Amino acid sequence: MSDDFSAPAWNASRAEHRARRWDTLVTVVLTLLLLIPMPFVQFRSWPDNRLILERPVLPWSSFRLCYRPLDGGPPVEEQYRFDHAGRLRPPVAADAFPMALESVDLPWLQWQKQPEIGLQEIHDRGAFLDVRVRWQPVLAYPLKMLLDAWKDHPLGSQGAGAKR
Repeated sequence: MSDDFSAPAWNASRAEHRARRWDTLVTVVLTLLLLIPMPFVQFRSWPDNRLILERPVLPWSSFRLCYRPLDGGPPVEEQYRFDHAGRLRPPVAADAFPMALESVDLPWLQWQKQPEIGLQEIHDRGAFLDVRVRWQPVLAYPLKMLLDAWKDHPLGSQGAGAKR
């Protein structure tokens, strides 16, 4: 009795088929995970709408605003947190944006435990700080960062052969 299919070859073919199905399943699941919308917070100067900082929002995310009021009072440190739905806490603060940070010195923004960011433009121009939470697919965040880095590159989006 001669068979063209030997047992080891048939098992290898079956294992390859299972591996291909597994690869397809993992690819589909990862793609769907990257398309899930997630809240992202944007800090912008207002009215010129210049982006200062953008970060993904998780339930433990928080930021601080530190400034010295013009009336000569003690320094103010306001702590803001987010809930599971990406809303600002305390809720009263969510309606206060865009916020005028009228400060004697340079106001500071600190996201989580990262280094503080001086809000120089807001201080110099008397602009406002606008904090907005918006939902976007997870994949859009790194793609947007890549696009922004490309636009900020000295060669710009024209490439190396562009004339200036």
